[in-house]
Amino acid sequence: FLFFFFFYLIQGEMLTTKLLYPGKIILCIDFVVFCLRLMAIFTINRTLGPKIIIMRDLFFFMFLLSIWVVAYGVAKQGILIENDNRLDWIMRGAIYEPYLVIFGNFPENIDNAKFDMNSCSMNGTDPMKPKCPVLNNKEMPAFPEWLTIVMLCVYLLFANILLINLLIAIFNYTFEEVHDNTDRIWKFQRYQLIKEYYSRPAPPPPFIILSHLYLFIRKLGRCDASARETEFSKKDFRGKEEEEQLSWEALMRDTYMISERQAKSQSMEGCIQDSSQKYNPAESSLSSSQIQAIRWLNTSKCASE
Repeated sequence: FLFFFFFYLIQGEMLTTKLLYPGKIILCIDFVVFCLRLMAIFTINRTLGPKIIIMRDLFFFMFLLSIWVVAYGVAKQGILIENDNRLDWIMRGAIYEPYLVIFGNFPENIDNAKFDMNSCSMNGTDPMKPKCPVLNNKEMPAFPEWLTIVMLCVYLLFANILLINLLIAIFNYTFEEVHDNTDRIWKFQRYQLIKEYYSRPAPPPPFIILSHLYLFIRKLGRCDASARETEFSKKDFRGKEEEEQLSWEALMRDTYMISERQAKSQSMEGCIQDSSQKYNPAESSLSSSQIQAIRWLNTSKCASE
């Protein structure tokens, strides 16, 4: 929302040719944020809402993938290029190119057979070309070709095969867990969505900044940051029909419990258990044969009843 606000601030008060393009960039980024924010609305749907949880596994996968991308990219950049001071080309060689390798864009600068002097800048003075690798006396790259190829093979083995299959396995496990508990997850997500929109201010951006300022001043005066959430938790949203349904469910529950107790007390096992509890204090003064005879009489009595 701040991007939206600052864009209109730039357009309305400081509109110049120089600031028009940066404002357009901010608006484009803001549009992406708004589109991603729409995914929160899907939580109201019983089918699509729980499936959003699967996207959390992607962040865990990206963390594991970033370790291999940075490890291979930094090592490759350090072996091929020496003393390159251009930060953009350093980031491109250390992160961007290793990431594209996963999607099949294999680099040509690690193979001496495909080396071309025209595709790079010798001293790194051309801003449109990367810096050339360290050369030997024959004007060929001096880096060990076998090492860079082995590093690429190991990187592809773990990144393309191991990590991708791990991501598929994680998605399958999460999908099964979510599918088995869809109704429960959907109810929690629906509650959080209703709570969020109940607690947030009503004005749309950029006027929402005024509501935030008002809430900030009010919280400073009251020193209570969770007053609105507490108010939401104490609010009763039940209508008349829901209250009648809850009362009917409570009545049916009590009726079922009473019928179960009556059936248990009238059954043969219940009769035997009650009789045994009555005669337990006297068992200590009787012999084993007398106790067995009394239990047999009780069993016969319950069977006849």
